[in-house]
Amino acid sequence: MLSLTLIVGYFITSLFFLNRAGESGKQAESFGMTVERTNAVIQQITQLETSAYSYVITKSRESEAIYVHKKVRLLEYVTQLKDHCYAHHIASAETKKLNRLISQRISTLDNMMLHDSMSTSKQIQEMSFGNETTLEILNTLKKIRSVNSEMRESNQLAAKIANRNALIVLSFFGVIMFLIVFISFFKMRKEIQKSERYLREINQINIELSSMNENLENFAYVASHDLNEPLRKIKTFGDLIEIELANENVDHNTIVAHVNRMQAASTRMQELIEDLLSYSRISKQYDIKNKINLNIVLKDVISDLEFRIQENSAVINIHDLPDEIYADEIQMRQLFQNLISNAIKFKQPNLSPVVDIKSEIVSSSNIDLEELNSFKFNEFWKISISDNGIGFDDKYADKIFAIFQRLHGRSAYEGTGIGLSICKKITENHKGTIIANAIDGQGSTFTIYLPIK
Repeated sequence: MLSLTLIVGYFITSLFFLNRAGESGKQAESFGMTVERTNAVIQQITQLETSAYSYVITKSRESEAIYVHKKVRLLEYVTQLKDHCYAHHIASAETKKLNRLISQRISTLDNMMLHDSMSTSKQIQEMSFGNETTLEILNTLKKIRSVNSEMRESNQLAAKIANRNALIVLSFFGVIMFLIVFISFFKMRKEIQKSERYLREINQINIELSSMNENLENFAYVASHDLNEPLRKIKTFGDLIEIELANENVDHNTIVAHVNRMQAASTRMQELIEDLLSYSRISKQYDIKNKINLNIVLKDVISDLEFRIQENSAVINIHDLPDEIYADEIQMRQLFQNLISNAIKFKQPNLSPVVDIKSEIVSSSNIDLEELNSFKFNEFWKISISDNGIGFDDKYADKIFAIFQRLHGRSAYEGTGIGLSICKKITENHKGTIIANAIDGQGSTFTIYLPIK
């Protein structure tokens, strides 16, 4: 209750002095505006007189037009100064006098321009009277500035006193609150640490639950769509065989063709089930407590893919990879095997595949990926696998990692569409992620982020 009372008092006091400081700032701004607008009036009246005298001498239409324009501008500035002074209660009497003098000076200049045939002595008399009026205008503006200066100094003094009082009062509140916080800190420290630990555990559980829910949705989609498709084919061709057998003239070739289609559908279904099991095992069986050498892992992967690499005349360029990284060796081997296999499979026609694999250390502050922020790691290994294959439209960069999602038909490229989803799951198991960037027809790059520690 004492802390709460002090906080409320501190808050109210701060608001009071902030409001006072805000008012002082506005007043200082208004004082500066007064000087600015008096300068504008002086400048405009000087230009007005110059254009009037120029017309009297040259009788040019251009000088007359300039005079009319300057007169309008002068009246605008005088009105602005008058409204400003009235609004801020600055030298109201002098402002009224200025307004009268300006009207008088304009009237004198108008008269001189309308009667341009007046004698020289009359012109000199008018100009002398006008100069006296101008001098009085300047003196009036000077008085307005003087009053403005006095009010500014008074405001600065009041602000200085208010700031001193604010410093004293807020320092008192601050010292008392510091003592309370200092005493309370040691009592609250253990509870805070315990709460933070629970919060981290809850966040991690939420992340895992989100991943599990996503997996369940993917499995539900597969069960309702991908697995049903071969079942429908098997049933359809079974019905066709039954119809064919019911005919007197049985066409054995037709039956054999239907049976072959049924076998192909069953093979497709078997592949889907096996891939589902592989995906399920990836989610459960891994160990990231030990360090492994990725260079050795890549050598084993290239050895396994040797026949496929030679068959397609592929070139695999491996730059320096981490010698020590906390990762599951089997899953790392599967990760790179899937990515290299895809780079070879989705090659451009009549062009040998070229795959570049390189790595570097990057700070988490330089990575703008939401899925990595929750882990609170400071540094990551950034491993990129680039190829010169067919690429894809970059708008599908997220879709390709969904389970059983394909950008190409099965007739064009083999596979069930689970390879990249397995890669995504492996990086998630290792508290990292994988992203894809590509240009359709110009190759693609898969970037893996794995924490260093």
